[in-house]
Amino acid sequence: MGRKIIDSHGHLGDILYGKNITFKQNVRKRDHHNYLEQLEANNMLMPEEFENLDPLVFSESALNEEQARNHTATLQNLQTSMDENKITGIWILPVLPHVGFEEVLAASKLDPRITPFTCIDFDLGKAASKKIVQDAEKGAAGLKIHPILQRKKLLSSEVAEALKAWEETGKPVICHTYSFCYFHPEESYRNAPENGSNPDFLELVSRFPNINFVGAHCGGTFDYDQLWEGADMKNLYVDTSFQPSSVVKEFLKRFGERRVLFGTDWPWGQEAAPIRIVEEACGGDKELEARVFYKNAEELLKNRT
Repeated sequence: MGRKIIDSHGHLGDILYGKNITFKQNVRKRDHHNYLEQLEANNMLMPEEFENLDPLVFSESALNEEQARNHTATLQNLQTSMDENKITGIWILPVLPHVGFEEVLAASKLDPRITPFTCIDFDLGKAASKKIVQDAEKGAAGLKIHPILQRKKLLSSEVAEALKAWEETGKPVICHTYSFCYFHPEESYRNAPENGSNPDFLELVSRFPNINFVGAHCGGTFDYDQLWEGADMKNLYVDTSFQPSSVVKEFLKRFGERRVLFGTDWPWGQEAAPIRIVEEACGGDKELEARVFYKNAEELLKNRT
């Protein structure tokens, strides 16, 4: 039996536009030139040939590629990627209003490697809190909040009310961190990039010390150092998605080996590069690798703060 790897950050379904794709067969990504694959091939470090590349050109290319990957988020494609990269388990994070708990729960019934999470349905108003607690009772292992795509500030009263109810479940919360635009300017109304505030996320973590939070992407490509202020918050964890080994190493140093989780953000991130990056960050320490690859994830789902 090979090593165990739990991906703590994955998605199914069209979280951008809500097209019905999760259970479709033989869905392939459209071919087009993109720089993101080159970045991943270089373990999330900018290749030398990118030195003179216009940042706007790179951003446009990356956005096009991410949207293309979003449209491939089918169960069949997820299973193929997990098989190829020997991923033994994955947390699937729904993002409303387009993908909800019931959809990822159904997928988990078809593949036991999937651990379903739930998401706050703000359209339910006061009933949103009751719904996520019911989801937890039905098998949701955690809660996902995406302030940008859900267009809701982390410090809003709606989020606070939901978390007051969720706190009783003892289950973790995964939040997107850092500001990022998921759409071209003509569709900017579909998201609220400013809601991905790292300072707001840290404030939320401090307001709910009895909830374990995971800061997705370690605070982002350029703003990860903002999360260092949370190093002493024992209820704050991070995942490794889209970070190079140097940043993963720094979080292991500052947060400790028990608060860093392996994550890829599949299909937005491919699963091969993050595996190489964690191996490099751990420097051959197999026990540390085991902690990041699966032990921390397993313990987080078992632990209550």
